[in-house]
Amino acid sequence: MSFLKQLLTPFVEFENDSEQGPAEQRPPVTAPTAAPATPSFLPPAAAPATPSFLPPAIPSVSENAQHPLINGPATPITIPDHVPTYSAGGTITGPLPEHEQYFERLIDEANARNPLFQGTDYKEFVDSKLDIDDIQDEAIKYQTAYNVLKSTGLTKEKLLSTGQEYLNLIGRDLNAFQSAHAQQHQKEVRPKEELIQKKAQELQTLTQRLTTLKAEINQLSQEITLTKDKMNTTKNSFLLAGENKQREIQTELQKITRHF
Repeated sequence: MSFLKQLLTPFVEFENDSEQGPAEQRPPVTAPTAAPATPSFLPPAAAPATPSFLPPAIPSVSENAQHPLINGPATPITIPDHVPTYSAGGTITGPLPEHEQYFERLIDEANARNPLFQGTDYKEFVDSKLDIDDIQDEAIKYQTAYNVLKSTGLTKEKLLSTGQEYLNLIGRDLNAFQSAHAQQHQKEVRPKEELIQKKAQELQTLTQRLTTLKAEINQLSQEITLTKDKMNTTKNSFLLAGENKQREIQTELQKITRHF
């Protein structure tokens, strides 16, 4: 039984943990193989008054952009283990499990190592709510988890501020990923796109040359036909004239022989 459940047992009746089956294990917390260049655990100079859940705009390409999922020691471009599903419009309908696990590890790592998240904060509050899933009423569940954790030093201000810092942490990581992804595209995709464009231009030139050659071949074929017709006419006429002259001479020779 968890610490929170032990505190709440006198007040809330929970189901026997042994009847619920083994709890789902979280993936082990491991440090990223390569630290992103842009993300930082330091809070920004001025946090936005209202958190934005929209992905940040794609930053400009930087030669030093780094992200562990792209610039790590073993990050080949491979087919994901899980096949994503797409909507009719062609957009992905949900993230891959490995990417969901990445952000879970990112938060776990920050919570464990970053002094900004020492003590009880937003993450412990969210984890505590999982321990009292038996409480169906959401408002009571939130109030119960908060009231219990207040004894560990959690305040509403700290709960909201650390939650905002986790938002900022993810936002910086998204920015770093998009910068590194744009750099990867520039390095691995753009040269091939330029090569395709070059070959397409070569193909267009060859196509135009092919069209010209076909026209020249057709022209030459017509000229050959006309020339052959003229030559055959001359040949046939010449042979016919010669044969006629031979018959004429033979006829005269026959008459001379007969009359003399």
